[in-house]
Amino acid sequence: MDQLQRIRDGYEVGGRRVARRVARTLLRPIGSINPNAVTYLGTLLNGVAAVLVFHEHYLSASIVFLIGSLMDAMDGAIAKVTGQVSAFGGFLDSTLDRVSEGLVVGGIGLMFANEGGHLWPVAACYVAIGASFLVSYTRAKAEALGVQAKGGLASRVERVVVITAGLLFATWWKTSLEIAVYVLAVTAVLTVIQRVMHVKKALPGGHKPPRERSPRRSTTHV
Repeated sequence: MDQLQRIRDGYEVGGRRVARRVARTLLRPIGSINPNAVTYLGTLLNGVAAVLVFHEHYLSASIVFLIGSLMDAMDGAIAKVTGQVSAFGGFLDSTLDRVSEGLVVGGIGLMFANEGGHLWPVAACYVAIGASFLVSYTRAKAEALGVQAKGGLASRVERVVVITAGLLFATWWKTSLEIAVYVLAVTAVLTVIQRVMHVKKALPGGHKPPRERSPRRSTTHV
């Protein structure tokens, strides 16, 4: 798990560096843009992708979903480049990432349900949505306890890749989308289990590690 996380950290750092360069290039002609607007637009595009999936326009859905997901990645880069980094912006980005993923996987599930006779793919979508939300929740809760829990098989990036691949190949082979939701469900559940076990190991005796006391400030005025 540690080795996998080191690999992931490597390409995430590289990806953020590339995103900042792209953001600087795109912002040159327009000067500046509100990064929260980019976050909202990315979520809107993912909603459009969900509708396209439901109507079985898989190629269009894969393109729109990929663009929307890239915008989800670009908002943070734009915030840094334009000096508009804020706590609320990070909170909004993380929240709407969950909404975006839920919309697209939910659209896939509704498409299978609409066809009838696809109980297992629908169930896999249900599990994938719940487990992907838990992947983010376990990290946030762990960090509130003073433990880093970013590891596991399927972070946001890996899930986006799986969904995009499933949608793209479904244009020629629809079963690929069914395989994608099974992979999403299994890897998301395993990631939750991995993070829970990591947090358990990191909390000796199940207790929150004590915080170090900061040295008292001197009341002497110089």
